[in-house]
Order: sequence, then structure tokens, then C-alpha cells
Amino acid sequence: MIKKQTIFIVILLFICVSASPHPLDTLGGLLREVEIVTKYNPAIPIIKKTIQNRNENGQFSNHNFSYVSYQKMIFTSDLGKDTTLINKIEQITNDLASDSASLSNNDSSYLKTADFFEKNHLYFMETVTKNYFKKPAKTYEKVIAHRTAGLKNPIASIFLAKQQDINFYQSDFITILEKSYVNPISKGALAIYDFRLIKKTILENDTTAVISFKPQKNANFASLAGTIWISCDNFAIKKIEAEPFPKPSEHTFSIKQIFEKQLNNTYFLIEMSLKVEFRRMGVGVSSGGVFVRPFFLTEKRISEIDYETRLKNREFGLMTLDDELATEHEQEVLLETYRSEPLTTKEANTILLIDSITKSFKVDKRLESLKILLSGRWPVSFISFDLTQIINFNTVEIARLGLGVYTNDRLSKVVNVGAFFGYGFKDKTFKWGSELGINLIRSRDFKVRLQYYSNLMEDGGSPFYDKAYTISLDDYFRSWLIRQFYRSNALGVTVQSRVNRWLTAYASTFYSANKTVHNYSFQQPYPNQTLAPYSFDDFYIKVGARLAFRESYWGADRFYFNTPSPFPVFTVQYARGIKGVINSGFSYNKVDVKMSYKKSWKILGFTNITLLAGFIDRALPASLLFSQRINDFPVQAYGTDFFDAMKPNEFLSDKYVALFLRHNFGKMSQNKKFSPRIIVCQGIGFGGLQSPNSHVGLNFKTMEKGYFESGVVVNDLLVIKNLLSFGVGIFIRYGAYYLQKPQYKTIDNFAFKATFRVPFDRLF
Repeated sequence: MIKKQTIFIVILLFICVSASPHPLDTLGGLLREVEIVTKYNPAIPIIKKTIQNRNENGQFSNHNFSYVSYQKMIFTSDLGKDTTLINKIEQITNDLASDSASLSNNDSSYLKTADFFEKNHLYFMETVTKNYFKKPAKTYEKVIAHRTAGLKNPIASIFLAKQQDINFYQSDFITILEKSYVNPISKGALAIYDFRLIKKTILENDTTAVISFKPQKNANFASLAGTIWISCDNFAIKKIEAEPFPKPSEHTFSIKQIFEKQLNNTYFLIEMSLKVEFRRMGVGVSSGGVFVRPFFLTEKRISEIDYETRLKNREFGLMTLDDELATEHEQEVLLETYRSEPLTTKEANTILLIDSITKSFKVDKRLESLKILLSGRWPVSFISFDLTQIINFNTVEIARLGLGVYTNDRLSKVVNVGAFFGYGFKDKTFKWGSELGINLIRSRDFKVRLQYYSNLMEDGGSPFYDKAYTISLDDYFRSWLIRQFYRSNALGVTVQSRVNRWLTAYASTFYSANKTVHNYSFQQPYPNQTLAPYSFDDFYIKVGARLAFRESYWGADRFYFNTPSPFPVFTVQYARGIKGVINSGFSYNKVDVKMSYKKSWKILGFTNITLLAGFIDRALPASLLFSQRINDFPVQAYGTDFFDAMKPNEFLSDKYVALFLRHNFGKMSQNKKFSPRIIVCQGIGFGGLQSPNSHVGLNFKTMEKGYFESGVVVNDLLVIKNLLSFGVGIFIRYGAYYLQKPQYKTIDNFAFKATFRVPFDRLF
């Protein structure tokens, strides 16, 4: 490819020759020697070799290592930057020197504020953790000592340790405060970052290159800007300082990491600091327009690095980050041992102040209530109320009012019992259920749950038990659309456990007596023209497993949080129906498969891929077959595994495969006020059904010819104070199952959406 500067020189020569009145004379004598100077950036070869050697130079090239980390976090205000307050204090001081009159209330507030921030921080905590690593990707960090102002529960220390789990040697993306930025020392960074050599200096007998970096002009991606110090001996990162580019108007941060060369020539992170400034938050002082802006600063120091001891698998628990606390006295000894310097008077004052303030509020007990509430249940003493049971909507009941009551950990951490009931206003019937749960091995999340319920179930539903810890708004909305249900009276038991960090297994068996709530006849094997609610009994045994390689769980005291896997996540479940158990009428084999994957790109946003498939080996009533996951609803939170233009219960299958693709291009500009995000969507489905004539009373299609739909969603068209985002979307179906006239209108092939979400990724 011809370089731009070469083309420019050729054009320049042509202009000079053409402009001469005597072109031949110009060529013969007037054309003087031209010196071609090409731009050379000395930073490029250094960065290129640093990227090539990143994995080899970093601490994660070791087979094993362990270390101890001391971390502290201070939430405070830098009075030196609050010039308005400082100027006001100086004015008051000067006035008092000339006039001893009593202070006004406003003046007194200024002095008290300045005095408070001179003697106290807003918050303080410190933590000591023990860290382990084993190739290829096993990590384990445990909190062994902590001091958190006003709080005995270590969950705040867990969050502190999680926020400092950052290393520029480790990943192509640097995640800070739940947002991922492209690592400037990663493959492909030369194409999107601009590097400039500032200087070369001698540090510890090693020539060190100091290089600045920032995103290239007009580049649009989650980027950093800063300075990096690189050893010219082996092209290793020795130090890096970075901040977001451009700086957000609401909050910003700066991060610094220092790496030290070890005896085995690998570089370990030994020191890190992260400062987050809040530009639109603060403490108002009196009525004078003075606003004290806070920030928090976290520091991390690493010691006792050991990369020679061989680590065993049993040293790694199921959690990647949790706690193993000693007694309070032993924790104090550990904190004093690993502090680089004693607590300052200001830090000690903060601990005493916060402890005295929070003592009457029983913060630890309130935190326990929050832990229970995260499960979707509102705690009142030792019982919790299930929020999902209060009100529900569907086409059979129109509206259902109900109540769910369950015991919580305050009564027993081993056994919990509960029940729910509800009343549907259209069908005028009660639904109810009860359960008994036993946590046999808490460290393995090994649970046994016995259930009985009499409830409405979705025709063709085939739920996976891989996301029981989440509440989906899209699932809540789509329940309003389902038209075909059956009433199920079921008794069963479910056992589930985490086999290891990345594998969860479960097994269940249920017996149910069922009856459709719509007129339907399953003609197998003899025809029956009578249409009425259809009754059938079913008994099955089901086993399943979920594999999420390098997925991590972290938390403390049942506050468990999930960091998604960077690889495809697979869920497989197999059910065996057995005829003849009590009144069960069908023997069958049923397989469900699900794969989900999120791929992040450095410039082009990220892609969600979801694949669903199912197979049943013989004809069964429609309630036990597969209907597709649809979300033909005008309001959408955001789903990655729905058909948006498909009609409710439109297709019925005993074998199917469905593929959902969603690509989010991310922020389309660096405009801080208006930066919409475009998502392109594609849904594809194929299916089949043996004995379709056996299902009388239903209006359905099959998907042998393939169902196709495409769509575009534009999020963040309107963002309200960075707390709620609104957008629009449009989807169209096409292909063999395009809805034809005259039965349908052209508009029936379109689905229009109003989307809303909480835009966490716009906060920083």
C-alpha cells in the first residue's frame, strides 16, 4: 500500500513542475535536490515489543505464586481543592482578627466544616488478604483481617479487594468500577492508541523509556490516557499511570501501578493506588453556595511474594474471593504487621467517629436484611415476604394478587420453609404452594428442596435452572403475553450442588396431575373429536449441569456475587418420563441445551450469542412440548434470547434450534450529553413436530422452513440523571413465515419497542 507521505511528495513535485513556465528547464536545472523525510515514531517499536512480551514478563507466567496484600480505602475531601471554602475561612479569620464580634450562624458552619475535614475522613477501612495463583487461571483471595469503620461484616472489605483486582499484565481490558477500558498494552492497541516517547532515563542500572499514550484522533472506544514506564532491557512494564479519556463530567478516576522485577525475571505488581473523584456530589455548607466535593482513595501494597512453593488444588476454594477471619486480636496484629506506616490521627479519629454514629443504627443487622432482600424477598424479623408473588398478570387470570412467606437465615441457616398463595380474578381460582429447603453443605451450596404446588404453568415451557439468582423484567413482561397454560398439581424434590468453581449440577424428580385451561384434545393413538380441557399425568426424572469456564463467585456471609465467564457457558439437561408411576401416561426422553456467550471487542462494542435447542423422541401433549421464547411486548428492559416479532404460542415443536445474535456497538460518540447506543439483532429458528394432527383445538405452525427476524434497538436516546435510560426499537419478520394478506396487515410483521434500562456503564 502506498504511504500517504509518498503520495503527498509526488503531488507536490507535479505542482512545482506544472507551475514552471519552462518545464524542461525545471527538470534540467531548476529542480533542486529534494530531501524526503518520513515520520518515525521511536515509541512504536518499544510498545510493540512490550505487547509481544507482556505475557512472558508478567507475574502470571509463573506456574504458582502467593503473596500478602494490605489495602486501605479513605473516603474524604481535599480541602486544598475546595478554594471557595478556603477563601471563606480566610475571610472569616481576617474579620475575627479585626472585630471580635460573635460569629453568625453561617460563619460558624464554615468553621465547623473546615474543622471536621481537618480532623476526620468521611470513611476509612483497611484489609489484609492472602492471595494464591495456579496456572492456567486458578486464583483465590481470602480476607484474613479487616477493620471497617462502623461495620463488623467483612463484605465491604470484599468489595474493596474486588475493586483492586486489576493488573495491566493480565487482560486486554481493564475493568474499573464495572466499566471495561481497552488496555494500552494489549494486542491491537497500536491501531487505536497514539504513543509518544517523552524521554529515556536510567533507573537502577536499567534504561527506562517514558511513553505517553492516549486514543488516536476520532477513535471512539472506552479508552485510557496516561504515561507508562518501560524497561528497555526486556521491554517490561515497570510503572503505569492512567485515567479515562475523555474525563467524564460526573466522576473520574486515576490509577497507578508499580511493578518490581523478581529473581526469576518476572514483574510483580507491588503497589497500586486508585483515586475516584466525584464532581457533582458533595456536602453543602450553610447557604453560601459552598460545596465540599469528596473523593475516595484506595491503596494496595504487596509483600511476601512466593513463586517457588507448589500449590495444590485443595488450596483453592469454590469462591475466588471470600473471608477466613481470625479473632479480633489476631486481626489487629495482622493489620499492624502489614501496614507500611501506623494509622494517622485522622484515620483513628474516623474509626472512632463512625463506630459511635453507627452503633445505634445496628448497621450489621441492616446489612443482613439487605442480604436477604437481594434474593427478592423482604425481611421482617425471621420471615421474608416474596415480592414476586404480590401481583402478577397473564391472559388467564388477568391479574393475580398473592403473598409468599418464607423463613430466612435469622431463624435457621440450615432449614427454611415457606408457602405462597394467590387468587386470579378472571378464572376465580386459588393457586398455592409450599416448600422445605435444607442446606446440607453450605461451602458447596449443596441444597435439597421439597416442593408441592398447585399453579398455572406455561404450555411448552422448558425452564433452565441456571439463573435462579436473577429476576428478569423481560420474563415478567412476557408472562402477560402467554395464552396457553395448564393447571398443574405437582410434588417433587430437587437437589443441586456446585461440583467445582465452574460446574454446577442438579437433579430433580416430579409427579404432576395436569389439566389444560383451554379446550384441547391430544389424539394419541385414537381420534377423539371431543374438545374440552385435557387431563394428563406426568412423572419424570431430570438431571442437568451448567459449565461456565473461568466464571467467578465472590462475597462473604452469603453475599455472593457473580463475575460472568469470558467463554461460552453451556447448560444441558436431560429428562426421562416414565409411564406407569401412579397414573403417569407417557414414557419419553427429553433433552434441552443452552449456550450463551458474550464477546467484547476493543472498538466495535460487544456481541451476545445465545443458542437454544431441544429434542423429544415421541409424540406428547402440547403442554410437554416446546414453544418458543417470545417477547412481543411494546415495553422491553432488554433480552438476549427472545423472538421479538413472533406471536405468542405461534409455533409448536418437539425438536428445534434457535439462534439469537445481538451486537451492541457501544457509545456512538464522545458527546457527554447525547451518545446513543445502537444494537442490531437477528433471530433464527428451525423446528419440527411429529404427528401434528394429534393436537386438536390449537392453532399453531411448525418451523421446518425456518423463521427469521431482524431488528435495530437504539438505547440512551434519553437519559435521566444517569439513573434511567430510554430508547426505541423496531423488529421485522420475513421469510417463509412472513404474515401474508388478507388475513394479516403488513404492519403485523413489525414489532415496535420502547426500551428502558439502568445505564450503569454511563456513570464513569
